[in-house]
Amino acid sequence: MPLMDDNGQALNLGAFVEAVVPVAGGLAFATTEGQVAFGANPPRQIHDGGILCASAYDGGIATGGDDGCVKLTRADGTVIDVAELPGKWIEKMAASEGSGIAFAAGRTVHVAKPVKGIFRTITHDHTVQALAFDPKGKRLACAHYNGVSLWWVNSDAPKPLVLGWKGAHTLVTWSPDGRFVMTAMQENSLHGWRLADLTDMRMGGYPSKTKSMAWADKGKYLATSGAEAVILWPFTDKNGPMGKAGLQRFGLGALCTVVAAHPRQGILAAGFADGAVLLFRTDNEQEVLVAGRTDEASPVSAIAFSRDGKQLGFGREDGTGGLVTLPA
Repeated sequence: MPLMDDNGQALNLGAFVEAVVPVAGGLAFATTEGQVAFGANPPRQIHDGGILCASAYDGGIATGGDDGCVKLTRADGTVIDVAELPGKWIEKMAASEGSGIAFAAGRTVHVAKPVKGIFRTITHDHTVQALAFDPKGKRLACAHYNGVSLWWVNSDAPKPLVLGWKGAHTLVTWSPDGRFVMTAMQENSLHGWRLADLTDMRMGGYPSKTKSMAWADKGKYLATSGAEAVILWPFTDKNGPMGKAGLQRFGLGALCTVVAAHPRQGILAAGFADGAVLLFRTDNEQEVLVAGRTDEASPVSAIAFSRDGKQLGFGREDGTGGLVTLPA
């Protein structure tokens, strides 16, 4: 019996769920109709247009939209206008509690804080496809065509360290120990760099594009979507996955679309193209069905654990979703 039946609450958010984000007290959901919902509360209109990206920040949810606005919404209903770029689409975002909210519009990346506004602007030669802060929030990785640029956030240095590799890099993530930068590429593969010596690595074999990545079990594994199973790449030694094969874990016969890692334990959640959601451990074969395939087979588009790991939230492209209390 799916965990949702006894421990969950079905949600209808009314529009494509763009993001699920851990916030103070639980989880927040953002939709492409510009709305934000905290937990199972009704969605509230935040943007005059669609939400295109979101990140957790300062206990709330930071969102960027096609109205050119960056807003921070807290669970108490407070909405703070962080920045506004009239005529621009805010398509990518990352946030660090210490450094602020980074967001991209085309080739330009800005970093801002509430009240302070934009305090850093960086321009690239190509459209920025993804952003990620390092674990200390001091450096910002900007993924784009032909590589990744690493910038110091609180420096006016005119040039970044560029990690080059031909092709379009569509996702970027920094390992929890800060030693590796990994990207997903347009060509159904991953690419990565070990920062100590800039040795790079390529991991392929995906039947589809990887659109979601998560570091699991305190950084021992990088979990990825893009196949009819969750693919785990081992980072258990100094070489990371170089020369090693990825581990395939738990498929339901449908494409894995999103993954999320538990903040404290070696547990992963995965959503699939048929609407199903699974929980499983990284160190054994134990798995739990959270939600089964839906009649409409709407793909799971976003998933996240709460900050204390006691709740799991997910949303689908058709606006349905769930909020599950996890067994102790």
